[in-house]
Amino acid sequence: MSSRLLESRRGRFTTFSLLYISEGIPLGFTLTTMATYMRQQGVGLAEIGLFTAALYGPWGFKWAWAPLIDLIRPRRFGPHRTWIVASQSLMILTLSTALFLDLSTNFRLLITMMVVHNIFAATQDVAIDALAVRVIPSSELGTANGFMFAAAFGGQAIGGSAALFISGLFGFRAAFLLVLLVLVLLLLFVSTRLQEPDEVLSGLGDDASSELGSAVDRLRLLYRRVGGFLRDVYGGFFRSGWGPAVGVLLAFAPKGAIALGLTIATTIRVDMGLNENQIALVALLGSIGGALGCVAGGWISDRLGHRRSLVTWFALTTLPNLYLMAHLGDDGVVGLTLTAFTLATIGASLTNGLQYGTGNAVFMSLTNRNVAATQFTGYMALCNLANTYTSVWQGAFAGRHGYRRTLGLDALIAIVPIVLVCLIRPPRKQDDKPSSA
Repeated sequence: MSSRLLESRRGRFTTFSLLYISEGIPLGFTLTTMATYMRQQGVGLAEIGLFTAALYGPWGFKWAWAPLIDLIRPRRFGPHRTWIVASQSLMILTLSTALFLDLSTNFRLLITMMVVHNIFAATQDVAIDALAVRVIPSSELGTANGFMFAAAFGGQAIGGSAALFISGLFGFRAAFLLVLLVLVLLLLFVSTRLQEPDEVLSGLGDDASSELGSAVDRLRLLYRRVGGFLRDVYGGFFRSGWGPAVGVLLAFAPKGAIALGLTIATTIRVDMGLNENQIALVALLGSIGGALGCVAGGWISDRLGHRRSLVTWFALTTLPNLYLMAHLGDDGVVGLTLTAFTLATIGASLTNGLQYGTGNAVFMSLTNRNVAATQFTGYMALCNLANTYTSVWQGAFAGRHGYRRTLGLDALIAIVPIVLVCLIRPPRKQDDKPSSA
């Protein structure tokens, strides 16, 4: 890849879409393929809810190490490329070790490995998003994020649907190998060849000269950088109007009705008695719907306004829940047809896809570029914490009260993010000159 790719609209969309595919593959594999296999092996709803929480948990705490990406900025290989390549390499390594585990008997060890794997996956995400905040113009944020999340859905389709097809034909380990192969190819032909624009490298300030300075000079540079970093973080959250502060609350709230995008959708498929091919087909159709929703939502929001569009998308996420509730009884999935469930899945993926790109555009617009990794990651970490606590309560609640009531409560909670979006105001304009360099 050439740095010129990141300097053109088409190049930015292509580059970040490919990077987001690498983010979607492990998530699709663990959330769909592995969770399906575990349910088939007799693992309970509560345990699978805990497993899903383990996938999202590290993403909820990535803010703790995100400042390292703002503070440690190697010039030689590129500040963001270094972090991306290192993280992807460790993701492949940790996922490879899980290949040799019995997922039904080594549950605790599996949880541990997934937490470690997702620490590296979350770190990769921080670096990718920090680079995106720096190089994507505000006029492209909705569309760019739409393509990025559409690519993530494509990655989830590879790790979920494609892997399930392979699992049904050749066994679970063959699906594992497929996922690892695609990740390795993306690492070799995309991430390692990524070149960052001169404007990003020039923002490193005196980092290069510090390599030749004395230990005292390096300590002084670190002191200045940390001090500037803290000022930028404080200014980004608390001296830019109330928009960024309300953004914190929005990030911690569920993003509309999301039950059919987490544990519930996977367990319903298995409880209906669907085989691997049927589950894979439903997941694939959902991924296609989600990808279309991402692109459409981002494109529309760039033209009608991000916040106005986001309110509409959140309201639409409740419709698939209500539709599926009408086809469910108190006896669980008894009487639920494959057609009805497939339509609900596509609808949920489509409506959630609409809000993904638009929501990210809102959070990016609230972010100070000088500390993009830290502030934007703070928002994204809270979003993933929302998925974590939602997975836990929905798995436990569904186990006790059934799917129908869980879907209804999930739809009711969607009013919270709608109210918060209405309260957000654009941040006051900040100085583009970094105080951390």
